Amino acid sequence: MKIFIIHPEKWIPKEVAPFCTVFDDTYAKKVIKHLTDNASVCTGCGDNCINCRNAYHINFSKDIIGVHKIPAELLYYIDDPEKYLPKKLPSHDLLSAINIHEDILLALPKAAKKAGAKGIIVPIEHPDWLTRWARNKVKQICAGLKLECAFPKPFCSLKKNKAHPHIDKFIDYFHIGRPKLEIKVKDNVIKKARVIRSAPCGTTYYVAHKLIGKRLDENIDAVVAKYWHSYPCIASMKMDPELGDTILHKGGYIHYDIVHEALKKAR
Repeated sequence: MKIFIIHPEKWIPKEVAPFCTVFDDTYAKKVIKHLTDNASVCTGCGDNCINCRNAYHINFSKDIIGVHKIPAELLYYIDDPEKYLPKKLPSHDLLSAINIHEDILLALPKAAKKAGAKGIIVPIEHPDWLTRWARNKVKQICAGLKLECAFPKPFCSLKKNKAHPHIDKFIDYFHIGRPKLEIKVKDNVIKKARVIRSAPCGTTYYVAHKLIGKRLDENIDAVVAKYWHSYPCIASMKMDPELGDTILHKGGYIHYDIVHEALKKAR
């Protein structure tokens, strides 16, 4: 499966021009580093690193057909969003747009369809990344083009759904979306924690590694919280009115849930 990714350029702090807004590339870089198995994506164990990710063969570099970067500072409203896109997108199966200007996002479905894409994923890691109006408008445009779309908030909440079979293929192929673990327990101790599917940023591998050796009579949620935070999860701590909580907290609840789901099957 070939994917095309669009995200902002690196923001170099300076005074923002009038009537402009700034877009951050931190999360996009984290996802790309995970998918390309960049050594710097996880440094939590420091000198004690045992390269636990190596057993999973995570490197999908050959499947990222292209990465297009958009200026980090843009006007509030863009009259000609197409000028920030390639004249022709490379042929790909699925496009992911991470924290880009809404006016540019609205121009993407048509361009993606021309490039052969079957779906678009727009992760939301901050309440300000995408308004409800723009999300609904993109859905309408995609429906008219018979293009699948998903707006996971956060990206690690992306579940399989019969309504988007091509996005489901993306989840299976890259082993990312809502995480899934397989845990083996012996004598009340976690002996093995294998990642079946990870959060797109890669944090699930770190959490799984740190679960090994933990006793079930310990506070497992505290263990998960400690290592999920220290990876770290970089979703927003700003209150999201749609969730009634922060997106970061939702990412944490997801990891608590998937650990307990795996432990139930391990018993």
